[in-house]
Amino acid sequence: MSGNNDYEKLQLSKQDLRYLYGQIFNNATSKLDLHLPTSNNDPLKTKVANLLDEFILDAFEMAKQSIMIDGYDMSGRKNPKPISELLSLKSKEKIEPFDFELNTQLRDVLEHVEQETIQVSKLRRELPSKAREMYDNLISNTDNDVSAILAELDSELQQELQDDADEPEIDESLLIPRIDSIVDDYQQAFLILNNLKRRMPEQKSELDKLDETIQLLETAYRRQQSESGL
Repeated sequence: MSGNNDYEKLQLSKQDLRYLYGQIFNNATSKLDLHLPTSNNDPLKTKVANLLDEFILDAFEMAKQSIMIDGYDMSGRKNPKPISELLSLKSKEKIEPFDFELNTQLRDVLEHVEQETIQVSKLRRELPSKAREMYDNLISNTDNDVSAILAELDSELQQELQDDADEPEIDESLLIPRIDSIVDDYQQAFLILNNLKRRMPEQKSELDKLDETIQLLETAYRRQQSESGL
């Protein structure tokens, strides 16, 4: 019996081999970052990282004589594949170390998206009720203003009629200034009513814009929920 069969070989799958390689490579990269705390573009650090990669691959290449990959004896196969090919790695291909700065940026973006999602949900709940409240207040205030103006006009008219009834004889020439005063009062009242009439379309336009904003927010929220579910 040959010496290669005197011991039990380690049974691994390709996934196990890749995981083992990844763990060793990441640990080596962490040590490299500890002793060479420079940017990833540093030429010296890049050269050392490539040497580490080659060293780890060479170590796996020597160890494959004691390994069976997916049931195949790596030492007994004709023209066995190199470890780098089993790991789905090109020869001397450098695996970039974990980018902590990029990971931090990604985490910040995800937190921002989460906050925006919460804000959209809050607006989606609150804006319709606020829009309805604003519309109800507008109608109520307009109705109160019109009612107050009409009541004031009616009171003035009643007062004028009462004054006329209290005076037994009035020179018609004296009525003209009083009639002019009444006409002026009515003109002022109509100006106020026209002003209210002009304001209502503006308020309605603001409510329409608010409604469009709500619809846009709802559309964005639904799109985001749809993309999150993919």
